Amino acid sequence: MPSSIRSFALVLLALAAVTLALTAAPVASAQPLDGGLSLLASPAAVKYGESVRLQVRLGVPGAAVQLIRASVGDATFTPVRTLVTDAAGDASCTETPAASTVYRVEYAGDATHPASSAEATVTVRAKVSISTDAGARVRAGDAVTVKVGVEPGAAAAPVSVQQWDAGAGAWKTLVTLTLDDGARVRWVWRPRSLGRHRLRVVLSASAASPLSVSGVRSVRVYDRSDKYGVPASYPHLILVDLSEYRLYYYEHGRVVRVFDCVLGRPSLPTPRGHFKIYAKDPVMSGAYGPRRMRYLGLYAIHGTNEPWLLSRWPRNYSHGCTRLSNAHILWLFDRVHVGTPVWNVP
Repeated sequence: MPSSIRSFALVLLALAAVTLALTAAPVASAQPLDGGLSLLASPAAVKYGESVRLQVRLGVPGAAVQLIRASVGDATFTPVRTLVTDAAGDASCTETPAASTVYRVEYAGDATHPASSAEATVTVRAKVSISTDAGARVRAGDAVTVKVGVEPGAAAAPVSVQQWDAGAGAWKTLVTLTLDDGARVRWVWRPRSLGRHRLRVVLSASAASPLSVSGVRSVRVYDRSDKYGVPASYPHLILVDLSEYRLYYYEHGRVVRVFDCVLGRPSLPTPRGHFKIYAKDPVMSGAYGPRRMRYLGLYAIHGTNEPWLLSRWPRNYSHGCTRLSNAHILWLFDRVHVGTPVWNVP
């Protein structure tokens, strides 16, 4: 037999022997884990009162896994529950930690699989709240009580009330307060500057909780001389007091001019509410006078061809529009633009 054929035959015999040996060997249901137990917490960071899902992966079906926990920094673990893995060797549960917590799962092992354990840390931020007793609008210099609360309780912990500084593009601390035994505190704030103020509360980091921040509370501060609460954030605003038959023109929260006006008759009243000028008509005549600014359908602010009505009281003669003297509509028309707010108030 040629040597090449003999070598090929020997190779075939060797392969057959290996195949026979593999077929005769017993098949294990699973291989040793070698530390294959894992624990995943999702999400890994929550706010107080929120839940996390713990996912255990072991690879051994029907195995009992013990879940225990300890607060961050504490070496003593407390039993939580026993989990049994499913057909895929996985198990899961939901937990609501009260503070930053280390979760651990422990598997005792069996004749085939070694004992193993795994850990996952969940960071819990304190729930910080802020509220005010004065609503969303206050007058400059008024006392505003700012209320702060923290959950879970953190008596004697310092909290900072901060205000957004738009110029600096950063938060500025107004005052640092100390929480009482109920993890609450109050502070009286007297804002002086006009406009929108944004406040928040910051709780410093501790062993039990990382730095925690409240939501933002917005307060608009307006001029004490303005009874309507017009915010300074509007470059231009037209306010019509229906009871006074007067139109007030504002720039940045301050009254620039006040005009007498004619309003809708009882059967066709001028609409109440907040609107915006959506069209400006620069060429008008007749009952509209020289100019017209529309804010709701055909409801508009315009001039008049009956100026004597402006000297009467009450002045409810129009079809619902706001009529000004022609001199006043010419002056106002040149100063406002499409999109200017129109407030018709009682």
